[in-house]
Amino acid sequence: MPHMLAHGYQVLIQTAAGAGLFPHMVEDSLKAFIEEGSRFLKPVFVGDTLYCTLKVSEMKPGKTTGVLTLTSAVQNQRGELVMDGFQKYLLRKRP
Repeated sequence: MPHMLAHGYQVLIQTAAGAGLFPHMVEDSLKAFIEEGSRFLKPVFVGDTLYCTLKVSEMKPGKTTGVLTLTSAVQNQRGELVMDGFQKYLLRKRP
């Protein structure tokens, strides 16, 4: 190994929707973070630059709430996919 490895959760935390504009966009509709899944595909080393994306992949409406699913991806500075996954949020429907 050329350098110290980053722990998988150090990579995962880069996709935290709460660190961006997401909570401000959904405002009081956000009720819960209900599920997360990730695959760690390649090693991440000290000094790597990571580029993260979150995309809406599914919206399942219910009677008063709905589940929003986001797909997550993390690439390194060489464009290699180092992690992918999903996050699910419970949102209250707005009137």
